[in-house]
Amino acid sequence: MKVKLLSLDDILEINQEVCATVKQRSICMDKGKVESALGAAFYPGDYPFQYGGIPKVAGALCYFLIKAHAFMDANKRTAALAPLAAALFMDLNGYELIYPLKIKSGITAFTDVIEKTAASHISKDQMIAWFDHHKRSIN
Repeated sequence: MKVKLLSLDDILEINQEVCATVKQRSICMDKGKVESALGAAFYPGDYPFQYGGIPKVAGALCYFLIKAHAFMDANKRTAALAPLAAALFMDLNGYELIYPLKIKSGITAFTDVIEKTAASHISKDQMIAWFDHHKRSIN
């Protein structure tokens, strides 16, 4: 199976787009941290990777990007960057996320899990399981 991976340049481009929507500059303070997050998610470099299928790898990617803290003044933007990158990775490889809108709080279940991960209330394994539980094949 040929898996389409995201690169450092892809992540930087996603961050630039997120920053542009809020009219702020995109500043990556440490590209090595982004590369480390990509390497950790995509290890050992061949399908099915360390974490198993595409949705699980996407969960790991999201987790590692959130925890990398590679972008300047990026708490909220990273909370947008990481899930966008993970969702793009899934889309490129034939999957999408499906999750409910939390009517009571007005935020999606996806936003909730991202915020909890950023606050260290969700572990890597819980994030991976969340992605795996909320996947749908689009092939």
